[in-house]
Amino acid sequence: MVSVSRARWQVDAASAVAAVLVFLGLGVSGQPDWLWSAVMAAVLVLRRTLPWVFASAVAAISCAHLLVDSRLLFPGDLLVLVAVYTVASYASVRARRVGLVTGVVYVGVLLFRVVLGEGVRSSPRGFSPVIVIVACMIASWSVGLVERQRREALAEAERRRVLAEHDAEARIRLAAYEEHERMSNDIHDVLAHTLTGIIVQAESGRAISVDGEPRELFTRISQTGRTALDEVRGLLASYEESPGTQPSPGLEDLGSLLATFEQAGLNVRRVDSGERVDLPQGMALAIYRVVQESMTNALRHGSTRQAKLTLEWTSQELTVTVVNPLKDDVDLAAVEHCRGLSGIRRRCALYGAQAQIRAGEEFTVKTVWPLAPGPAGKVS
Repeated sequence: MVSVSRARWQVDAASAVAAVLVFLGLGVSGQPDWLWSAVMAAVLVLRRTLPWVFASAVAAISCAHLLVDSRLLFPGDLLVLVAVYTVASYASVRARRVGLVTGVVYVGVLLFRVVLGEGVRSSPRGFSPVIVIVACMIASWSVGLVERQRREALAEAERRRVLAEHDAEARIRLAAYEEHERMSNDIHDVLAHTLTGIIVQAESGRAISVDGEPRELFTRISQTGRTALDEVRGLLASYEESPGTQPSPGLEDLGSLLATFEQAGLNVRRVDSGERVDLPQGMALAIYRVVQESMTNALRHGSTRQAKLTLEWTSQELTVTVVNPLKDDVDLAAVEHCRGLSGIRRRCALYGAQAQIRAGEEFTVKTVWPLAPGPAGKVS
């Protein structure tokens, strides 16, 4: 809205300068009263930003000239018609009422000069200029009202278009939400039933196992399945479900996560530095998933089944780094562009974090999470 007003002011200012230059040129060519016309033209700079001020100034200058010189001002009085059009087209309701009063006063001054016969003959023919001026003013007022109605109709059409777009967007979001709910239910049914079956079989295997090592293996499978089942339910549960649903994991659950990988044979060394601060639940979950994916890659592609997790806290950001040795026969390009690392990049971009993924003799996943609002993160 401010840009539109500024653009209007610039156009009106350019029109005022052009009109003043034209009237000055008329003065050089010998046109009388050019100075009055130039002063009136200068007021064009206020035409659409302050239409009632513009109209009042034009009427005042025209009336002053009429009372002083007892004749109409040419070509300056043409701006009176511009003022009438502007008030009808751009002014508010209250300003239009003031404009009508100003127009009546202006016509009254014209009639006053005709009746006195000063510069205009008092015969019936002397009223002809007044009749012509009043007719032109009425025509300018009508054209201004038509222009106002046209702009209001366009604005109403634009408003309806925006509302229609918002309505369509809302419908699309609602359809996407319903589809998401349907897919969540389907995924929950598939994963929940599958994981439940795995847990039952692991419990049965643990119950019938005599040797200690197989029994411990079945126990770990059962615990891992239960943890995965709780996470699936926590992620897919809607807000209306019971509060007993397990919450989404966060940084406080990293210990149990690392313990799970250690039970699977990965030797993890964790280093924390700085003062820890509370994070939003969504960001904490994203960091948890990044660490989980990084440890999974270390377990799958690591050469010595070792990994190092570093969490560096500062007042502005949290840096999470996972480093592990990489096997010689691993396809580096495939690892750098695998689905899991794409998920890491996507989670970092969602929370404005920076992700740096490097593969060489060591595989490094470094993510920097802002602890204060900032611009979108970079991925490299």
